[in-house]
Amino acid sequence: MVVSASAVSYNDFSDRGEIVNKDAVSMLTTLEIIEGKPDGSYAPGENVDRAQMAKMISVMLSNNQNCDDLYMNVNSGLTDISANWAKGYINYCYSLGIIAGRGNGTFDPDAGVTAVEAAKMLLVAAGYDPKIEGFEGNDWAINVNAKGSALGIFRNFTKDVTQPLNRDDAALLIYNALDIEMIEKYENGYALAFKDSRTILSAMYGVYKVEGVVVANELSLIHISEPT
Repeated sequence: MVVSASAVSYNDFSDRGEIVNKDAVSMLTTLEIIEGKPDGSYAPGENVDRAQMAKMISVMLSNNQNCDDLYMNVNSGLTDISANWAKGYINYCYSLGIIAGRGNGTFDPDAGVTAVEAAKMLLVAAGYDPKIEGFEGNDWAINVNAKGSALGIFRNFTKDVTQPLNRDDAALLIYNALDIEMIEKYENGYALAFKDSRTILSAMYGVYKVEGVVVANELSLIHISEPT
């Protein structure tokens, strides 16, 4: 994993003592998926809007490879993002089906995002088909909550998933989503992961999570005799 020398460190945040999900914020800051505020704080309690979520997911999936510039002039058909700072990121996510509009040709970029909405975006980013998985229609939130819980996206998240998501908890959900297996294709309605069990973390950043079990622990003692 290569991180630019100019990357902001978790320890640089003036309000790091207020951050609950310390591992998540630290790792995502290192990967440059998230960044601090201009005043040097992280503002963990500040709510995330739809445009900000689009940016974080875009950076996550592209390893920060200028997708904003590449998709700036893409015509997504969304009528309310032409002057928005995150236009390129929104177009990128929209082109991949990760985000959807409000049904009337708008995206509503300044609206807050809930935990279940963020989880849906992250599941689609990992390759889950929203139509097949039931992430559309009247029961979309129930299905997203069930799938997100089963895969661990909501691990250590203890709040109401229908409430606005703050920056601290957004980092947690993204952190959890980085490690779920990506979907390669569907066969007979079933999602099939890649044979190499790739995750977004391994595919985009070359980082692999390794878990081991200690089966034995041998302690060697050296006896030193006192002089006689």
